[in-house]
Amino acid sequence: EVRLEQPEFLLKGPAEGLMEALEYYGIPEPEIVYSQAYLETGNFNKYDRNVNNNNIFGLYNSRMGRYMIFDHWVGSVEVYKRCFSDKYTDTAENYYHFLERVHYAKDPQYTKKVEAIRRQLFDDKK
Repeated sequence: EVRLEQPEFLLKGPAEGLMEALEYYGIPEPEIVYSQAYLETGNFNKYDRNVNNNNIFGLYNSRMGRYMIFDHWVGSVEVYKRCFSDKYTDTAENYYHFLERVHYAKDPQYTKKVEAIRRQLFDDKK
């Protein structure tokens, strides 16, 4: 019998498993990316896999004109990696500037909100 081990974060919700998933997929600036999901899901309080379609980053498919749908919240991490973090090749660039440069969100205050959340969530723990 062959048993394939799966990462533990697959058995958790995004609030509990997201940091593990970000590290697993090698996503740069995991605290910032976690803060993005925190903002997009309303502190994970508005996260409902059926309502949000497991889309914890609010990823939008402009070709189809709708928000993306995933079977599991980890699917949105995989797409985020492919569509955004894999394009972050100049690590000397500030990640917040990168998000602005790639037009991640329409809200002009988006990166300021994400930065405030990151400070609130992670600076106290350091």
